[in-house]
Parts: sequence; C-alpha cells; structure tokens
Amino acid sequence: MKITRFCWGVELSRAVKYLGLYGLVMSVIGVIGAVLLFALPSILGLHQDADPNLLGGLYGGAVFFLLINIGWFIFSHILVERNRNINIEGVKRMIKTGSYIIGSLQAIAFAILLINGLIFVSIGSGGMGIAGGIIMTIGGIFLIFPSLLLHGIRTNSPGKVKIWIDEQFVLVGLVLFASILGLVLFASILGLVLFASIRYGLLQMIVLCLSFMYSMGMVIVHYNIMLENDRTMNMEIAAGMDKDTSDQHGQNPLPKPTAIRRSCLSSPQNY
Repeated sequence: MKITRFCWGVELSRAVKYLGLYGLVMSVIGVIGAVLLFALPSILGLHQDADPNLLGGLYGGAVFFLLINIGWFIFSHILVERNRNINIEGVKRMIKTGSYIIGSLQAIAFAILLINGLIFVSIGSGGMGIAGGIIMTIGGIFLIFPSLLLHGIRTNSPGKVKIWIDEQFVLVGLVLFASILGLVLFASILGLVLFASIRYGLLQMIVLCLSFMYSMGMVIVHYNIMLENDRTMNMEIAAGMDKDTSDQHGQNPLPKPTAIRRSCLSSPQNY
C-alpha cells in the first residue's frame, strides 16, 4: 500500500518507520528535558529562596512532561516493532490510536483556551474583556477542527479527516508567518543581538515544523488507510454483486447448441 494523498507515493511501511523513529528520538529528548527541568532548582540553588508554589508547579510540570514522553516512547516502540514484524493490522490500529491521541490533545488544548476566554470575559472589563473575547473566539473556532477529526475517525469518514488536514496546512502557514514576523520585529528592537535572535527564531521554527510534520504525518497515513479500506470494501461489494448475478443466471442455464445436437445424435430415435 502506498500513501498517495498529501504525499509522494511513499510505501506504508516506510512512512510508519519514519513516524516511529521520529517518535523514539523526540521522546528520548523529551525525557532528558524533563529530567533537566526537574533538576533545575537544585542546579540553580533555588530551594531556599524560591516560592514553594513556584517549585511545586515546576516539579509538577516536569513530572507531567516526563510521563507524556515515556508514553510517547512506548507507543513509538510498539509501532516500530509491529512494522518490523509486518503486522499490518496492528500497524493500522496503532496509527488510528495515534490519530485519536493527536485529535484529543488538540481538542483539550483549544477547549482550555475557550474556557479561559470565557473566564476573562465574565470577570474582566475593558482590555481584559476584549482579550478574553479574542481568546474565546480563537479557541472556539479551532476547537471545531479536532472535533471533526475525532468524529471522522470514529465514523470512518475521510471527508471530515481531510478538513482537519487542510486546516493544519493553513495553520502551519499562519504560524510560520507569525514566527518570521516576530523574528524580524525582535531583531529590529534588539539590533545588538541580531545573530542570537535569528538563531533562536530559526530553532523555534524548526521545532514547530517538526511537531506539525509528525502530527500531520500520522493523520495523513490514517487518512490514506481509510481511503484504501473504502476502495477495498467497494471492490468486495461489487464482486459480491457480480457473483450473485452470475449465480442467479446459473440456476436455469440454457443448453448450448452443441449439446443439443449431440443429444439428438445419441437419441435412439435416430437409429
């Protein structure tokens, strides 16, 4: 099977291999980052002077980040092993699960954004109320697309999944444009550290693009699997209809002309 939509005809096994290896590498980097974040207060000697709430939030975030990356590593390892063992059905289930996780995480993030906007609108006034309205609008609009993704996966509807993919391409373009614009503004304000700001901006854009590529790649693979399953099902239905039609015609078959002539020649009446 080849991934032909939103891709260049890459084989399913190769696409899954890339996704699995990327997940393994990035999850290991994430685990290292979480451990460093957990050790940061000790390295900087913040235990005595820092706010306990700040330390608690830092440790809690580090533990959460660590658990997320450990789960990502386990998922990627299972995906790589099933692909290596040519377990096609197992690979398809893992890709579907990964697409579910991506859609769920996006839905949770935008739902939190929507709720925060509602809180700002309800308790704030003036600038805070306007900011809350903007946040609420953005969260509400972007919450639609992961909801369509999850519903499309659940109901096996490729059209809804395609809407999410198209939206992600637009979102990537907007985020890259905003990153480049912010990089230019940041460099113009801090002209003396132009090189450092460019390095930081480019690194941020690379990480952002890699994150989008992974999530979009996972869903694109599942989208192509859905299309392939639909084609296979339609072919099976068509083959079944052809078989039923041939069986109906074969119940009372008409004798062939050669068979009629042979039966007449072999009849006793012709002797």
